[in-house]
Amino acid sequence: MNDYLLQFALLRERAFREPNNRELFRHLLICTELASNHADSKALYKAVLDEHPYCSYAWYNLGWAYVQLDEPGEALEAFEYAYITQPFFEEAYRACAELAVQHGMHRRALQCYIEMNAHAEADSEVLMRMGECYLRLGDLAQAKKMCRSALRLDPHNADACYQLGACYAAEKNYRQAMRWLREALCLDARREEFHSLLAGVYGFLGQAQKALFHLWKTVELAPEEPASWIQLAEFLLLSGDVQEATEALEQALENTSSAELLYCAAACQFLSGARTAAVNTLQKALLADVNRHPEIFRWAPGLQHDSEVQGLLSSYR
Repeated sequence: MNDYLLQFALLRERAFREPNNRELFRHLLICTELASNHADSKALYKAVLDEHPYCSYAWYNLGWAYVQLDEPGEALEAFEYAYITQPFFEEAYRACAELAVQHGMHRRALQCYIEMNAHAEADSEVLMRMGECYLRLGDLAQAKKMCRSALRLDPHNADACYQLGACYAAEKNYRQAMRWLREALCLDARREEFHSLLAGVYGFLGQAQKALFHLWKTVELAPEEPASWIQLAEFLLLSGDVQEATEALEQALENTSSAELLYCAAACQFLSGARTAAVNTLQKALLADVNRHPEIFRWAPGLQHDSEVQGLLSSYR
């Protein structure tokens, strides 16, 4: 009857008797995902591990309970124990590596991928992920090597093309970066991060119209991402199109919001002469996060000498 809490309650006792029953633990994990009883599941798996400390499936499920309870350090440790107690536990390697990447721990993620790769056949996705980690760690030569290996196994791996383009962009070899990013978009044209990086590359190459085209594609694909709109607005401001930047940010605020976006919009409104709207937007930004108020000067440095702006800042501080 799709009562997942009841299913979990009926299955939990079997977890103590059947610590090697993979399907049982998989079903318990599904029940928890659908019933959101993460605290109960955490208590269950810790109790199971008290009796069966080498139960890799309990460690794995415990890792996901910690993830949902926003305890990433404990989650990483649980996933690590899962693949230590069962060296060929691919899902545990992947979960550990992906969580490490989310928290900027690229060296730890890389170690997971290296160990996983040693236990299994070469995999294009894993090699691409290793390339991404090497890129984040600044080892561009090794990053490119991994991405090329990934592409030899799967020439249609769009992420590998993207990471290769990112490597060349980091080396300021913008022609090669453009080539690989265009290849990535040929394989998957609906990835906003592909368009965003290619826009930056075109900007460095002095191809403003192409850069602008891809910036608009970025916000079209991810209108809820404030960073995409800010990148577009910055490009327009640098190009001298203050009015277009202002209009773009007004459109952005219909789709999403953040303190940084509000400060950027206020700056553009001040620069375009729409002071009443600018003051209102600045007040919203200050209410959202007063500590980030210096951001408005990033786009409009002259406002540091504007008495009305300084008065507002003083009152909110």
